[in-house]
Amino acid sequence: MAEVFFLTRGHMDHVERFIRSMRSLVFPFSADKKLKDDFGKEWNTKVNGVIDGQLRPYQLWSYVCPENFVEPLCNSLGIPTEETWFNTEISDETGTSKGGNSFISGFGAKAHLEALRLLLRADKLPVPDKKDPKGYSVLTQPIYKNHVNVLGIGWRPDKKGETALGNHELI
Repeated sequence: MAEVFFLTRGHMDHVERFIRSMRSLVFPFSADKKLKDDFGKEWNTKVNGVIDGQLRPYQLWSYVCPENFVEPLCNSLGIPTEETWFNTEISDETGTSKGGNSFISGFGAKAHLEALRLLLRADKLPVPDKKDPKGYSVLTQPIYKNHVNVLGIGWRPDKKGETALGNHELI
């Protein structure tokens, strides 16, 4: 078996249709199987069949919101975390790594997230100031995130530009 990694980007309806089509793929599969008769004699035989492909989501998301709502959105999502580069110890309470909400990898997920941030040319996520009450602002509408692992990467401000309609943010 092999695992192929790729990223998707597009309108959510079309991405969901892509996911449905990927989940419906089946592949021919052959394997060796040991058989044993009633007299205890064993022999090998080939078994042919089909096997489902498995779509395992490692999803990279981009969420667009007004720039002044970046910090409340990050606070509501619980990102960034206090996780360090080499943090691989598991917390007893949450079952995730201490100081963060990420999975445990060879040397912590932070290095992988920093590499992605640099590749995406994104800025670091805003760290809430514990002395500033504004730093604890969250969105008024709660975000459902039970059983969802949210790993913060970074953010980019929109670029300003001039078109026939005037000065505004570019898409």
